[in-house]
Amino acid sequence: MEKGKEIFTGEASEGDCGISNDGKNYDISFDRSEVRILLCDSNVDSSEELSTLLRRCSYQVTAVSSSRDAIHALHTEGSVDIILAEVLDLPMEESMKLLNHIMPRNELRHIPVIMFSTHDEVSVVLKFLELGAKDYILKPLRVNEVALLWTHTWRRRHKVCPMLDI
Repeated sequence: MEKGKEIFTGEASEGDCGISNDGKNYDISFDRSEVRILLCDSNVDSSEELSTLLRRCSYQVTAVSSSRDAIHALHTEGSVDIILAEVLDLPMEESMKLLNHIMPRNELRHIPVIMFSTHDEVSVVLKFLELGAKDYILKPLRVNEVALLWTHTWRRRHKVCPMLDI
């Protein structure tokens, strides 16, 4: 895989998906197998690798390769708990289409959208957060970041931070 396209650091197996780098278990009895993730990644290799890791961490995964396919899946595949979407290099507006479709719709805006990218420019990160993304993760994604994606769903279901609109 070409430089800048690596996806993960660390190895993943079902047994280590709740363990952080400091060896502590932060998985507080949440059944990740109930969490449905819609993955939007245009790179076939990284999509397959990320889908495999998500499944090893017990998530249910539907993978698509474009914002258009993600929007279609939102309306045809049943409910989704988390959307994990790649920020495309060019045109970046393509990546914004998904958020621009989701945020105005009451039936969709409750779904946490987590963007991932190699772009670490503050202006890019802030733009996606302003558009409604709940998080922005830099590539290469680490196993513990992927393993803890469920926390976005857990917070929403348990309204841990209602004032933060999580």
